[in-house]
Amino acid sequence: MWTKVFIIFVKEAVDNSRDRRSLLVALIYPLLGPLLLGLMISAIVDVVTVAKPGQASLALSGAENAPDLVRYLNGRGVRIVLAPADVEGAVRGGDLETVVVIPDDFDAKFKAERTARITVVSNSSRLPGLIALNRTATLLGDFNRKVWGQRIKDKGVDLDVLQPLAIRSQDVRAGTHIVEILLLMVPPLFIFNLFMGGVYLAMDTTSGERERGSLEPLLVNPVARWGIMLGKYLAALLYTAAGVLVQLTAFVVIFQTVGGDFTFAKIFNVATVAGIFVVTLPLMMVAVGVQFIIATLTRSFKEAQTYLGLLPLVPAIPGMVMVFAPVQAREWMMTIPIFSQTLILSRMVQGEGLILSDTLISMSTSVAAAGVLLFFTAWLYGREKLVFGN
Repeated sequence: MWTKVFIIFVKEAVDNSRDRRSLLVALIYPLLGPLLLGLMISAIVDVVTVAKPGQASLALSGAENAPDLVRYLNGRGVRIVLAPADVEGAVRGGDLETVVVIPDDFDAKFKAERTARITVVSNSSRLPGLIALNRTATLLGDFNRKVWGQRIKDKGVDLDVLQPLAIRSQDVRAGTHIVEILLLMVPPLFIFNLFMGGVYLAMDTTSGERERGSLEPLLVNPVARWGIMLGKYLAALLYTAAGVLVQLTAFVVIFQTVGGDFTFAKIFNVATVAGIFVVTLPLMMVAVGVQFIIATLTRSFKEAQTYLGLLPLVPAIPGMVMVFAPVQAREWMMTIPIFSQTLILSRMVQGEGLILSDTLISMSTSVAAAGVLLFFTAWLYGREKLVFGN
């Protein structure tokens, strides 16, 4: 029996390899997620990375009206850029990200220790403009506090009297960059692809063969129907695993290319890829099981294509939600297939160590769920309605 199962497995795997659409889904489609994420990281890195000393620049309109401010900025290593006459037009057109407009009476009010007002023109609808606005606000805020502190000190006032709280910030994840937050998109992209790898083979070997009339002759062969199903299932599982490996390899290559000195470029290495593959192997079994059940229950290839086309979106939803609302993992969550793998993947891509008990619970429950799905699929294959559509 196992020899016959192997023959069916090889036959389905070889036939599927000759289909360009199957290869597109299994080998080309997995590249789209890493490429998209890589382009996003590459586009954002230059925008959000704080400029090194001597490289930052700030556009000023009326710089001659604020010599003290200009000296302060030069002392901070900021290069002063003279703004054009049409300040709003330059910012709106993207020629400048932000411009500080200094009025003519600034210096007179500043020396008289009166409030001197300035205007910051920016376009916060664009990410570069928003980042530039934050940097400008930081520079001007530091200048404001420095001058204010000196004026108070010159008047003989103890600054400690005016400062009821001394706040010290301690970040337990110091050095985290906004780009590294994009890593939280890896789990949903990965799981979406995982549920796509063998989807075409599952449709073609059940609904497709039923419509072509080749399923009934196959079922009359001296092979148990569960054996026929298992051979097809293993072929779909092979293509799912191949798609997962292609995507993981693409993540490594792209992160090493665009990551530079970021932590995630070092975290996402061969060891991480191997760990992700092993941890998510039971989930691949679950995915293929669900695909075969849908392909078996549907009445036509088109109907199966509709449902299986929507299938990858459902398991990817928890990961997409967790990008914006992270969840603190609990042991009971490891009993939920898909959700537990999403939590574990989030830990791995952020460089956190795996918890052995959580990993074993997640893998065990997923294997059990895959076994139930496989048993149910075998039962569906044993029904006579399989030939005519359920």
